Amino acid sequence: MHTDTHIAAQEKHIHTLISNSFLFNGLAEDHVRRLAKVSHVRALKKREALFLEGQAGSTFYLLSVGCIQLFKVAEGGRRITLRTIKPGEVFAEVILFERDTYPVTAVALNDVEVIGIQRRNVMALLNQEAFRNTFIAMLMQRQRYLADRVHELTFYDVEERLVRFLREQYGQQKRIYLTVSKKDIAASVGTTPETLSRLITRLTEEKLLTWRGKTVCVARALWKRYSEEGAS
Repeated sequence: MHTDTHIAAQEKHIHTLISNSFLFNGLAEDHVRRLAKVSHVRALKKREALFLEGQAGSTFYLLSVGCIQLFKVAEGGRRITLRTIKPGEVFAEVILFERDTYPVTAVALNDVEVIGIQRRNVMALLNQEAFRNTFIAMLMQRQRYLADRVHELTFYDVEERLVRFLREQYGQQKRIYLTVSKKDIAASVGTTPETLSRLITRLTEEKLLTWRGKTVCVARALWKRYSEEGAS
């Protein structure tokens, strides 16, 4: 009885996370219920890898708690951060169609909980039009994100990339409580920790930002400088 109750509670937990996720929000109740029944929860500690670049796999993931960083390793061992995943986002969906190995490494930036969904279970649902249409829309959205990421790294300076990162991860607010390290933020905005530190010093001197430990205070003027309306 205790085991049955635990399983039921976990299925309910997964059901809620799937139905509230960016990808599956609005999905038919029957589809959400079927996904929840065949999904599993996995917990990771800070710095623990979920999967490695080149590792064989058949599972994609929904992040429910914490932050996950996706990166590739270039020649010489340099990490190239592609994305920082936040709760409610799906990742590693490339494993469904294009290949049987993960093209990037996924590492927990803090204590993390993910929902794993097996490829075979999604492929069965893709036979149904409503689910298929939702999934195709998600894939198109991901293509746009990658194009935007290339544009951001090419045309925006480090200051603008930092502001955009803070807005995307924490929202546009005066006081932000960071959940990841300064080193990980530097990687996420495509720069070195040293360059980020110099930028923080300059913004502090300009009274646009203060950064004390895990607390960051952002002046309205800095948000306004890179407002969505005025962004290029």
